[in-house]
Amino acid sequence: MKNELENISTINAPSAVVNQTGEKNVHIDHAENITQHIILNFPYIQQLPSGMLKPTSRNINQNFYNLFVVGGEIFEQNHFVISRERSLSRGYSSEDLRNQYASLSAEAIEEIKTFPSLFMPEANNYNAKSGDEQQAIFGFVDDVHKQDNGIKIKCQLVWPIPMQQISNIGFKLGMKDMDKLITEMNDTHWAIKRINLIEELTDANISLMGINQ
Repeated sequence: MKNELENISTINAPSAVVNQTGEKNVHIDHAENITQHIILNFPYIQQLPSGMLKPTSRNINQNFYNLFVVGGEIFEQNHFVISRERSLSRGYSSEDLRNQYASLSAEAIEEIKTFPSLFMPEANNYNAKSGDEQQAIFGFVDDVHKQDNGIKIKCQLVWPIPMQQISNIGFKLGMKDMDKLITEMNDTHWAIKRINLIEELTDANISLMGINQ
């Protein structure tokens, strides 16, 4: 994968002389309070409504990911609704991320759409133990709409993952209460995690679209 833009922290950069080599370098002589992001071009296989598979790609910010746990949802369509009270408003997201994204402003939504995502139902059993048939799905958020009945998430569902594989690395994925009877995987909500989802899945030998990044 090719880096198109590197960043993710806020820095105060003094003036400096910099020697650069390679292609597509960007040099800023002096800058203050620059917010940086790491945007990567991520290749994947898209299944079209016809059933055909189409190689495609999208730009993603791999430093964060969306986690959707929705009781009773089987994710057979490209959209679902989650209540406002359970959307980026609980302790499953850090306070700074809630402050930044919970407003669901146009700018916040555009950033949210760059985060890779995990979509899953609530685990069937306590201690994040899922049924053998339960699947998490790796994918992306295509859009977010505020409605009277909650928050409508339009999504692109890319690749299923057995939920128990996610449970096994829940702590590494930033999930809360994984040592308790009721875990984050047992509670309907939408959270944003400051975790590199693709890296953690790859390290755990969990394949995405048959491709390890």
